[in-house]
Amino acid sequence: MTNQHVGSELNHKVVLMLFHNDLRVHDNQALHTAARLADNGSLLLAYVSGLADSSTPNWGEAYHFDEMGLARQQFLIESLTDLDASLQNFGNRLLYLKEEHSEQNLDAFIQLCQLIEAQKVTDICVSSTADYAQNLAYRALEDKYPQIVWHYRSTVTLFKSMPTKELPRSFTQFRKKVEYEHNLLSAQDDLVTCQNFAKLPCVPETLGSNDYTFEPRAFDTSVQLEPNFKGGEGQALAHLNAYFDAQAPSDYKVTRNALDTWDHSTKFSPWLANGSLSVKVLLNRLRHYEQEVVANDSTYWIWFELLWREYFCWYGVTHDKDLFLFKGISNRAPSNRHNQQRLEQWQSGETKYPIINACMKQLNSTGYMSNRGRQLVASCFIHELGLDWRYGATYFEQQLIDYDVSSNWGNWQYLAGVGADPRGCRQFNLKKQTQQHDPNGDFMDKWLS
Repeated sequence: MTNQHVGSELNHKVVLMLFHNDLRVHDNQALHTAARLADNGSLLLAYVSGLADSSTPNWGEAYHFDEMGLARQQFLIESLTDLDASLQNFGNRLLYLKEEHSEQNLDAFIQLCQLIEAQKVTDICVSSTADYAQNLAYRALEDKYPQIVWHYRSTVTLFKSMPTKELPRSFTQFRKKVEYEHNLLSAQDDLVTCQNFAKLPCVPETLGSNDYTFEPRAFDTSVQLEPNFKGGEGQALAHLNAYFDAQAPSDYKVTRNALDTWDHSTKFSPWLANGSLSVKVLLNRLRHYEQEVVANDSTYWIWFELLWREYFCWYGVTHDKDLFLFKGISNRAPSNRHNQQRLEQWQSGETKYPIINACMKQLNSTGYMSNRGRQLVASCFIHELGLDWRYGATYFEQQLIDYDVSSNWGNWQYLAGVGADPRGCRQFNLKKQTQQHDPNGDFMDKWLS
């Protein structure tokens, strides 16, 4: 997952870092590499909105990504606001490139090219990603500017490279190999190797103080994010401390399937998804909890879920564009078909299944849904409604504040029977699941009233 073009050291470098899935200062190897390279030069720190038009490439299919949902937009803007404040504290600032910020109405890619050329960028640093469309954009830039040295760094995964020789077809095989060969759970060494810096190199003097300024916009008042879900590295670290200072980790395996309770699951996923929180920092904190408080089935299950995330990261890297194909990574296509009316009923929570409707209304209102809820609505989408799974995956991409390309599309493939599950497609009994997870109807009453 790492790759670096080696070039000769220059006395004066103009280094550009492109933030994407790493919106943080702590434990960010890409940022630390950029700061080191620019030590005697200058440093540009940029977020380019829409550099890749979509995480779902257009294969000539009817399904497509329309627009990022309001809740996801809000969480992203909050995260970027926090990042900009952090960078300014270290003597730099966040450059924000977006189409409507250009008087010439140029798209983000062209604006980025203009910035690279005007500032005579010598090096570009990025975090490695499994996002196929984002990588296409990076390759286009590499082809356009072959003189620029690229530095890819691992900031998203626990491992710098895939921890198995080949990616196993099932998660269980992956987990067993990782736990046997690496024994990360019981390791005592810190995974975090980045040292904090006192100050960042400055932006080039040739860049105007008002050029590409990041300006947070007002949020749509119809969005009702869970109050504890606020974007940014500061909020991520605050939640990390609050979670492990409480009893919740000791009970996680018992409570994790709750549909609508804040402390019954870890809730780290939104900050992990956009990189406001380092997965290595999270694992270190889990280790300390096990050493200082308790190590039990519940704390193990948090590690288990982190391994699922790790598996899907490498799943996305391995299968590349096949992540978006109807037949997935299998050699067979499902019998499901697109039906616009059923799709819209599912999206708006107007199906004949109350538990599904409640989950979808929760998603549309807050940008979040529990893991159990996601499994139920995806199962209903595929089996009860008989729809093309890619439309469901695309809608999740639009709405979820914790959207992650590999986990989202890998999980949908898994449930559709065209992915990593050796047993084929998974179907949940919705009546049984309702009785088990909402026996008194409290969740449905809340979201359907």
